[in-house]
Amino acid sequence: MSRAPPDSGYLSRAGRLKSLLHALAFCLTAALALVVASIASRQFPGWPEEVVIGAVAALLTWALTAAFLRRDRKRFGDVGLAWDRRTHVRFFIGLAIGFALVGVHVAILASTGDVVWTRNSGVDATGTVVAAFGYLLLALREEIAFRGYPLRTLLPAFGAAGAQLMVMAVFVAEHRLGGATWSNAIIGAGLGALVFGMAALATRGIALALGLHAAWNFGDWMRGGKQGHGVWTMHIEKAHSAHVDQVALAAYAAIMLLMLFFFAVIHRQNEIPVSKRDPGI
Repeated sequence: MSRAPPDSGYLSRAGRLKSLLHALAFCLTAALALVVASIASRQFPGWPEEVVIGAVAALLTWALTAAFLRRDRKRFGDVGLAWDRRTHVRFFIGLAIGFALVGVHVAILASTGDVVWTRNSGVDATGTVVAAFGYLLLALREEIAFRGYPLRTLLPAFGAAGAQLMVMAVFVAEHRLGGATWSNAIIGAGLGALVFGMAALATRGIALALGLHAAWNFGDWMRGGKQGHGVWTMHIEKAHSAHVDQVALAAYAAIMLLMLFFFAVIHRQNEIPVSKRDPGI
């Protein structure tokens, strides 16, 4: 992680508490927006649930960000959410990194000799495109909700390490309440939150983190990692399932820790005063 920003020491205890309360208030209302989006999805039977929830939640979270920024007299650029001419480049770089990481993880699982994949005939090209769009929208909602206003609000008060850990705690709690196991919530979502957050800090916006996040989730779906649904179906012999699960978790943790270190190095090299407005997402 990075050391605390130089100007963080000028914040009084009251200022730090104010930043914390503002970030927590945003996270709470963003969670309520997700609940609203889930309820709204029931009004569109036959529509892909992940697309409806992702679209409604992303729009509500963006509007919520605008309201909080207006109250704080800040701009979207101050929290890494302003578009610039290199936003799309960073996004595609994130996609490339995310798919590469999924490929590495698949290769590690395949090396055990206990996992095979077969083509899922129930998923066609249309289903694949819908899933890709849905996972992109869901990732967009999470990046706006966690790596936008909350992370950048906590950063001047608590530094990169403190801000990251606080956002990670909320991210883990949301995934746990959403039905994830403790191991998946802490190791899966928790490490992911640190990596995506550091990617956002290193690049001064969410575009690369969004591409990385969406590519990992969609790639995991494609290889059958989301309850067996996807372009391929993963087959593991029951006698070896515990071993494969251990390898999968250890490989994921190793990959994410390496990426966290990589983005932390970039962040340290590119560190600028927090008071200077970020150019874009």
